[in-house]
Amino acid sequence: MNTPLGLLGSAATAVVLLVLFAGCAAHLTRPAALPGALRAHAVLPGRVVGPAAAVVTVAEGLLVAAGTAALLGRHRSGLTAVLAAAAALFACYALYTRHALATGRGGPCGCSRAEVPLSGWVTGRAWAFAALALLGLLVSAGPGTPPEGAAETAVVGLVALTFATLLWMLPAAMTRPGAGTRSLPFGTPQPSARGTRSTPPARALRPVHLPDPVVPPRPGTAPVTGGRQPWTS
Repeated sequence: MNTPLGLLGSAATAVVLLVLFAGCAAHLTRPAALPGALRAHAVLPGRVVGPAAAVVTVAEGLLVAAGTAALLGRHRSGLTAVLAAAAALFACYALYTRHALATGRGGPCGCSRAEVPLSGWVTGRAWAFAALALLGLLVSAGPGTPPEGAAETAVVGLVALTFATLLWMLPAAMTRPGAGTRSLPFGTPQPSARGTRSTPPARALRPVHLPDPVVPPRPGTAPVTGGRQPWTS
Protein backbone atom coordinates (compact mmCIF):
# COMPACT_ATOMS: atom_id res chain seq x y z
CA MET A 1 0.00 0.00 0.00
CA ASN A 2 1.32 3.40 -0.92
CA THR A 3 1.64 6.28 1.52
CA PRO A 4 -0.54 9.42 1.25
CA LEU A 5 2.58 11.47 0.54
CA GLY A 6 3.48 9.25 -2.37
CA LEU A 7 -0.03 9.49 -3.80
CA LEU A 8 0.00 13.27 -3.41
CA GLY A 9 3.35 13.55 -5.16
CA SER A 10 2.20 11.27 -7.95
CA ALA A 11 -0.96 13.34 -8.45
CA ALA A 12 1.07 16.57 -8.55
CA THR A 13 3.44 15.05 -11.10
CA ALA A 14 0.53 13.90 -13.24
CA VAL A 15 -1.03 17.38 -13.12
CA VAL A 16 2.22 18.93 -14.33
CA LEU A 17 2.55 16.47 -17.20
CA LEU A 18 -1.10 16.90 -18.23
CA VAL A 19 -0.77 20.68 -18.27
CA LEU A 20 2.44 20.54 -20.29
CA PHE A 21 0.75 18.21 -22.76
CA ALA A 22 -2.27 20.53 -23.05
CA GLY A 23 -0.05 23.55 -23.66
CA CYS A 24 2.09 21.79 -26.25
CA ALA A 25 -0.99 20.45 -28.05
CA ALA A 26 -2.57 23.92 -28.12
CA HIS A 27 0.58 25.48 -29.58
CA LEU A 28 0.89 22.77 -32.23
CA THR A 29 -2.75 22.89 -33.31
CA ARG A 30 -2.86 26.69 -33.30
CA PRO A 31 0.69 27.77 -34.15
CA ALA A 32 -0.10 31.46 -34.69
CA ALA A 33 -1.64 32.01 -31.24
CA LEU A 34 1.54 32.16 -29.15
CA PRO A 35 3.59 34.36 -31.54
CA GLY A 36 0.62 36.71 -31.88
CA ALA A 37 0.29 36.96 -28.11
CA LEU A 38 4.00 37.66 -27.68
CA ARG A 39 3.82 40.45 -30.27
CA ALA A 40 0.81 41.94 -28.51
CA HIS A 41 2.68 41.93 -25.19
CA ALA A 42 5.55 43.89 -26.79
CA VAL A 43 8.04 42.58 -24.23
CA LEU A 44 10.38 40.66 -26.54
CA PRO A 45 11.99 42.13 -29.66
CA GLY A 46 10.12 41.32 -32.83
CA ARG A 47 12.92 39.23 -34.32
CA VAL A 48 12.95 36.78 -31.40
CA VAL A 49 9.19 36.27 -31.08
CA GLY A 50 9.06 33.36 -33.52
CA PRO A 51 12.08 31.50 -32.09
CA ALA A 52 10.85 32.05 -28.52
CA ALA A 53 7.45 30.55 -29.33
CA ALA A 54 9.13 27.57 -30.99
CA VAL A 55 11.42 27.02 -28.00
CA VAL A 56 8.46 27.05 -25.61
CA THR A 57 6.55 24.50 -27.68
CA VAL A 58 9.55 22.18 -28.05
CA ALA A 59 10.42 22.45 -24.35
CA GLU A 60 6.91 21.49 -23.30
CA GLY A 61 6.86 18.53 -25.68
CA LEU A 62 10.24 17.27 -24.52
CA LEU A 63 9.27 17.54 -20.86
CA VAL A 64 6.08 15.57 -21.49
CA ALA A 65 7.95 12.82 -23.33
CA ALA A 66 10.76 12.62 -20.78
CA GLY A 67 8.40 12.72 -17.81
CA THR A 68 6.18 9.99 -19.21
CA ALA A 69 9.20 7.79 -19.91
CA ALA A 70 10.52 8.35 -16.40
CA LEU A 71 7.15 7.47 -14.87
CA LEU A 72 6.74 4.30 -16.88
CA GLY A 73 10.34 3.24 -16.24
CA ARG A 74 10.24 4.33 -12.57
CA HIS A 75 13.41 6.40 -12.93
CA ARG A 76 13.55 8.69 -9.92
CA SER A 77 16.49 10.75 -11.10
CA GLY A 78 14.98 11.31 -14.53
CA LEU A 79 11.62 12.30 -13.08
CA THR A 80 13.31 14.66 -10.62
CA ALA A 81 15.15 16.39 -13.46
CA VAL A 82 11.95 16.74 -15.50
CA LEU A 83 10.03 18.22 -12.59
CA ALA A 84 12.85 20.65 -11.80
CA ALA A 85 12.86 21.85 -15.42
CA ALA A 86 9.05 22.12 -15.40
CA ALA A 87 9.11 24.19 -12.21
CA ALA A 88 11.66 26.54 -13.77
CA LEU A 89 9.59 26.82 -16.96
CA PHE A 90 6.39 27.66 -15.08
CA ALA A 91 8.26 30.17 -12.92
CA CYS A 92 9.46 31.87 -16.11
CA TYR A 93 5.87 31.98 -17.34
CA ALA A 94 4.74 33.60 -14.08
CA LEU A 95 7.53 36.19 -14.08
CA TYR A 96 6.94 37.03 -17.74
CA THR A 97 3.19 37.56 -17.34
CA ARG A 98 3.70 39.57 -14.17
CA HIS A 99 6.17 41.83 -15.97
CA ALA A 100 3.81 42.25 -18.93
CA LEU A 101 0.95 43.22 -16.62
CA ALA A 102 3.13 45.55 -14.53
CA THR A 103 4.14 47.51 -17.63
CA GLY A 104 0.51 47.99 -18.63
CA ARG A 105 0.61 45.74 -21.66
CA GLY A 106 -2.38 43.59 -22.48
CA GLY A 107 -3.24 41.08 -25.12
CA PRO A 108 -4.20 37.42 -25.19
CA CYS A 109 -2.54 34.83 -23.01
CA GLY A 110 -1.46 32.62 -25.92
CA CYS A 111 -1.34 29.57 -23.66
CA SER A 112 -4.34 27.70 -25.05
CA ARG A 113 -6.66 27.52 -28.02
CA ALA A 114 -9.21 29.77 -26.32
CA GLU A 115 -8.95 33.55 -26.44
CA VAL A 116 -8.02 34.11 -22.80
CA PRO A 117 -6.85 37.64 -21.95
CA LEU A 118 -3.67 38.16 -19.97
CA SER A 119 -4.54 38.73 -16.31
CA GLY A 120 -3.40 38.09 -12.79
CA TRP A 121 -5.18 34.74 -12.89
CA VAL A 122 -2.76 33.59 -15.59
CA THR A 123 0.17 34.56 -13.37
CA GLY A 124 -1.31 32.82 -10.34
CA ARG A 125 -1.99 29.69 -12.33
CA ALA A 126 1.63 29.57 -13.49
CA TRP A 127 2.83 29.85 -9.89
CA ALA A 128 0.44 27.05 -8.91
CA PHE A 129 1.88 24.81 -11.62
CA ALA A 130 5.40 25.63 -10.46
CA ALA A 131 4.45 24.74 -6.87
CA LEU A 132 2.96 21.42 -7.99
CA ALA A 133 6.14 20.63 -9.92
CA LEU A 134 8.21 21.35 -6.82
CA LEU A 135 5.92 19.16 -4.72
CA GLY A 136 6.31 16.29 -7.15
CA LEU A 137 10.06 16.86 -7.19
CA LEU A 138 10.36 16.68 -3.41
CA VAL A 139 8.30 13.51 -3.24
CA SER A 140 10.13 11.82 -6.10
CA ALA A 141 13.48 12.69 -4.55
CA GLY A 142 12.33 11.52 -1.10
CA PRO A 143 10.87 8.32 0.30
CA GLY A 144 7.60 8.51 -1.65
CA THR A 145 6.76 5.71 -4.06
CA PRO A 146 4.51 5.76 -7.14
CA PRO A 147 1.02 4.22 -6.93
CA GLU A 148 0.82 0.45 -6.99
CA GLY A 149 -2.13 -1.41 -8.41
CA ALA A 150 -5.00 -0.41 -10.65
CA ALA A 151 -7.08 1.15 -7.86
CA GLU A 152 -4.39 3.58 -6.70
CA THR A 153 -3.45 4.44 -10.26
CA ALA A 154 -7.08 5.18 -11.13
CA VAL A 155 -7.50 7.41 -8.07
CA VAL A 156 -4.34 9.36 -8.85
CA GLY A 157 -5.37 9.72 -12.48
CA LEU A 158 -8.84 11.03 -11.63
CA VAL A 159 -7.50 13.48 -9.06
CA ALA A 160 -4.82 14.73 -11.44
CA LEU A 161 -7.25 15.12 -14.33
CA THR A 162 -9.70 17.05 -12.15
CA PHE A 163 -7.14 19.46 -10.76
CA ALA A 164 -5.46 19.95 -14.12
CA THR A 165 -8.78 20.80 -15.76
CA LEU A 166 -9.81 23.20 -13.00
CA LEU A 167 -6.50 25.05 -13.01
CA TRP A 168 -6.34 25.12 -16.80
CA MET A 169 -9.81 26.69 -17.07
CA LEU A 170 -9.38 29.07 -14.13
CA PRO A 171 -8.32 32.25 -16.04
CA ALA A 172 -11.07 31.82 -18.62
CA ALA A 173 -13.68 31.22 -15.91
CA MET A 174 -12.60 34.27 -13.88
CA THR A 175 -12.59 36.63 -16.87
CA ARG A 176 -15.88 38.44 -17.31
CA PRO A 177 -17.41 38.34 -20.82
CA GLY A 178 -16.85 41.42 -22.93
CA ALA A 179 -13.82 42.55 -20.94
CA GLY A 180 -11.62 42.51 -24.02
CA THR A 181 -8.02 41.96 -23.12
CA ARG A 182 -8.39 42.85 -19.46
CA SER A 183 -9.83 40.94 -16.56
CA LEU A 184 -12.07 43.20 -14.51
CA PRO A 185 -12.80 42.49 -10.85
CA PHE A 186 -16.26 41.56 -9.78
CA GLY A 187 -18.56 44.56 -9.44
CA THR A 188 -16.83 46.73 -12.06
CA PRO A 189 -19.43 48.18 -14.46
CA GLN A 190 -18.89 47.20 -18.04
CA PRO A 191 -18.54 50.00 -20.62
CA SER A 192 -21.45 50.32 -22.99
CA ALA A 193 -20.88 49.00 -26.48
CA ARG A 194 -20.42 51.55 -29.23
CA GLY A 195 -23.24 51.92 -31.66
CA THR A 196 -25.91 50.88 -29.19
CA ARG A 197 -28.82 53.18 -28.41
CA SER A 198 -29.62 53.98 -24.83
CA THR A 199 -33.21 53.74 -23.70
CA PRO A 200 -34.65 57.25 -23.09
CA PRO A 201 -36.14 57.90 -19.68
CA ALA A 202 -39.87 57.62 -19.36
CA ARG A 203 -41.72 60.94 -19.51
CA ALA A 204 -43.93 61.99 -16.66
CA LEU A 205 -47.64 61.82 -17.42
CA ARG A 206 -49.45 65.17 -17.48
CA PRO A 207 -52.99 65.47 -16.14
CA VAL A 208 -55.64 65.75 -18.85
CA HIS A 209 -58.38 68.32 -18.20
CA LEU A 210 -61.72 67.27 -19.66
CA PRO A 211 -64.38 69.92 -20.49
CA ASP A 212 -67.29 70.34 -18.10
CA PRO A 213 -70.34 68.38 -19.16
CA VAL A 214 -73.16 70.42 -20.76
CA VAL A 215 -76.42 70.04 -18.82
CA PRO A 216 -79.51 70.65 -21.01
CA PRO A 217 -82.19 73.00 -19.53
CA ARG A 218 -85.25 71.51 -17.90
CA PRO A 219 -88.49 71.61 -19.81
CA GLY A 220 -90.52 74.80 -19.24
CA THR A 221 -87.56 76.92 -18.23
CA ALA A 222 -85.80 79.59 -20.18
CA PRO A 223 -82.07 79.54 -20.67
CA VAL A 224 -80.08 81.18 -17.92
CA THR A 225 -78.80 84.62 -18.86
CA GLY A 226 -76.93 87.15 -16.83
CA GLY A 227 -75.85 84.57 -14.33
CA ARG A 228 -79.26 84.45 -12.48
CA GLN A 229 -81.75 81.59 -12.29
CA PRO A 230 -85.28 82.70 -13.46
CA TRP A 231 -88.34 82.09 -11.31
CA THR A 232 -90.71 79.45 -12.46
CA SER A 233 -94.34 79.03 -11.49
